[in-house]
Amino acid sequence: MDLRVVAKLITAKLGEEPADLDKLLESIGVELTWLDKIKLVQHLEGVEAVYHAVSGKILLRRVNTAGVST
Repeated sequence: MDLRVVAKLITAKLGEEPADLDKLLESIGVELTWLDKIKLVQHLEGVEAVYHAVSGKILLRRVNTAGVST
């Protein structure tokens, strides 16, 4: 499966609260290797990814772009 497509699906399912990448992938029926998850994170636009070392999970949250001018 194309990681860009998976990235769009993940972004669409992501709410305002931080979410576990593995649970989001499971909800759309996709299983990825660790390396593919890292590549996927690179395709996510408007999303911040944080690795939680204690749990070993990648947590995602939407980046708040309100009020930011370029």
